Amino acid sequence: MRSILSRRDLLKAGAVLAGASALAACGATPAPAATTAPTQAPAATSAPAATTAPEATAAPTSAPAATTAPEATVAATSAPAAAGGKAITLRYRSWHSPEGAPRDKAWYDWLTENYPKDHPNVTIAYEFVPWGNDYIQKVLADSAAGTPPELLHSSIVWARDFYDRGVLMDLNDYIDKVPELAEDQFLGAATTQYRSKAGKFYGVPWEGPDSSCIAINSKLFKDAGFDPKGADIKTWADFDKVAKALTKGSGADMTQAGFLVDSMRYIEGFATWLYSDGGACSDPEFTKPTFNDSKGAEVVQHNLDLLNKDQVSFPISPERQDSQLFMQGKVGMVYWGTWAPAEIEGNAPEGFEWWLIPVPQGPQGSGPATTCWSNMFVMPKKGKEHDATFELMRYCTTPPVVITRFELSTRTTPHKAIFESDAWKKVLEKTPQRVVTPDFAKLGGIYPFFPFFTEANDALGTVLEQIMGGQKGVKDGLAEAETKVADVMTRRKSAATG
Repeated sequence: MRSILSRRDLLKAGAVLAGASALAACGATPAPAATTAPTQAPAATSAPAATTAPEATAAPTSAPAATTAPEATVAATSAPAAAGGKAITLRYRSWHSPEGAPRDKAWYDWLTENYPKDHPNVTIAYEFVPWGNDYIQKVLADSAAGTPPELLHSSIVWARDFYDRGVLMDLNDYIDKVPELAEDQFLGAATTQYRSKAGKFYGVPWEGPDSSCIAINSKLFKDAGFDPKGADIKTWADFDKVAKALTKGSGADMTQAGFLVDSMRYIEGFATWLYSDGGACSDPEFTKPTFNDSKGAEVVQHNLDLLNKDQVSFPISPERQDSQLFMQGKVGMVYWGTWAPAEIEGNAPEGFEWWLIPVPQGPQGSGPATTCWSNMFVMPKKGKEHDATFELMRYCTTPPVVITRFELSTRTTPHKAIFESDAWKKVLEKTPQRVVTPDFAKLGGIYPFFPFFTEANDALGTVLEQIMGGQKGVKDGLAEAETKVADVMTRRKSAATG
């Protein structure tokens, strides 16, 4: 059975490898900081600069040689050259291997069979490279050698670094000619922010939207007299009331937790609670941290109170298996995400009742919140046959093919056409909890510090973990974290200008 963190850890694994150290492979210099504002990032109050926090540890300056990345697994479709048309081979790279994944295999088989019908001169050569450092290093090594794949599947926490480094193409001239790829065809403002900079688009959404949220045990809610879909929870105060009502026992004698409080070492959760209270981790341009204010302090103190004062949670521990506790009926609420159905189906007991709700509105907030992200297709500059590559990208990411891929693999993209299709209606008949996906994507705040998540997560997350563990106070801890994150931003700015 997979841990509740498996999906978030997957993103985390990529994030840990997406900072300056991983991108130093092939002799690359540290990536410059983002210079444009994500237009929909939640506003935040600027915090006073901390002056007493220790200096942040310098960022690593080297990475394992890119040449050590393993060879990709390659599978090619074949198609004869069209009369009068040049034979073209397009390399399509992803970490979604069909090996042991019959639904993904069904998609690749369908594409292999159907794409040549309209593009008889094109051969697709599939390459499957493991997620993480191997993937990043191979992209950089191939780009440095002038031999990258034509079509590349990229995480949100890699794509901006790749673009800043000059690895990826601007796609505006292509996208502008395809109405189905216009911004308003996709769910969530965050979808635009992750794949663009200064008005230039370098990606087309291909995976998601995934949104962080709260999973609730509907049976426990009903037994305690609450709405099984969480309609009673609109504010933090409501949340606290339900969490306390669902808690049975205390300390070592606790048999049922109302909510599992997180260590916040991985800052996605902190960011989501912060959005719900009207705050943000940084300014829209990612030039200064903004979490060290009354809203940030309120978020941390609220979670500390749930843990220590209200005692609604089992102790924070690396050994705590959140998903198992939830599916065993020992937890009323847990921080999870819209990917939860894939983990719950087949793992939870038969008849298990559950639902998903956003993080409710905080005292200074204006409504509920989630954090949302969507991975993408990108085109390396040094790839060949750009026109043919974009045609393959367009074919895969627009209706009707994007719906066919969903039917075959069950993988969504943020394209609205999927959520308006009969295929989506059939999915909801089996898993009604997924109905929240579009609305949660619209609520979604941006992934915190996504252009340089690795360094920021280490700078902020380690301190938050210490605060939650009682090793640091809220005020001093947030001031220290602010200084560390500001130092990360300064280093990146210096690297960009120097």
